[in-house]
Amino acid sequence: MRNNFLNYLMSNDPEKVVSKSGVRFRKFIFPLMRLILIIANPYKLHVVRKAEVPKGKPVIFASTHGFKDDVLNAVLVAGRPLYILMGALIDFYNSLEGILAWLIGVVLVDRSDKDSRTISLPKMQRAMKFGTNALIFPESAWNLTDSLLVMKLYSGVYKMAIRANVLVAPIATHTEGKNCYAILGEPFDITVYGCDEGTQMLRDKLATLKFELMESYSSFLRSELEVSGKSCRTAWEEIKRKIISEASTRTQETEYKELYSTYRYIDKNITEYAEAFAHLCDIKITKHNAFLLRPDRLEKQSNDR
Repeated sequence: MRNNFLNYLMSNDPEKVVSKSGVRFRKFIFPLMRLILIIANPYKLHVVRKAEVPKGKPVIFASTHGFKDDVLNAVLVAGRPLYILMGALIDFYNSLEGILAWLIGVVLVDRSDKDSRTISLPKMQRAMKFGTNALIFPESAWNLTDSLLVMKLYSGVYKMAIRANVLVAPIATHTEGKNCYAILGEPFDITVYGCDEGTQMLRDKLATLKFELMESYSSFLRSELEVSGKSCRTAWEEIKRKIISEASTRTQETEYKELYSTYRYIDKNITEYAEAFAHLCDIKITKHNAFLLRPDRLEKQSNDR
């Protein structure tokens, strides 16, 4: 399917995307949409802990990002009307989920377009001015890293909080089988910090909640690897392929570009593995260094990563 009737959402004019009547309508139908999401949720949601969120003033919900239905579950955890900042345009325009997101409330952003990224904040601010909340995924891409609980965050949540003068409530989600575990953390005033410090504070809070969920509910044992004979690398790659395969509108060519490689935050002060060892691709193989390519050495290097 192609949701062409929603093309107006790509306009860079906030007034053409967000209206007072539209926000009011979505607040009115939110209880019905929440019921639909509960029925449609492929996971059994367990809200482990839910902090009290002040009423009477909009809040920014900032969530971890790592699997297809984490948007749906984050909406349920927030439990109140909101507009979602969404950059997965392929999903939005080619699925029923896109229509559901539109009915709940959504601001689209083309993450590859600077003007679209810039104007997304005034769009969200306009929605919050009319009395609704915001849901933002500050990692901007699925966290498919090998070891980070939460990837480096973009500063959009901080900038939005400054613009709207609102609190930020962190949400962490974690799946085990068909169960999704979640925590809604204590809302905090991110605006009392500078941009870098505030963004790092949010990342720390999200990572703390994520670790709590993993520590309490993760069931994967290293002994399972020993029985299967798989290396950690092989097992993790299989898990990633399974996660990606659940996003049915994506193709093999776009999966890493959209979910991880292109849109995640790149810290220019940190040299990553691929960059550090890129020079090895230009090394000429001779009889003096060919021993480095022995299969047993390559397997060891792969497992050590």
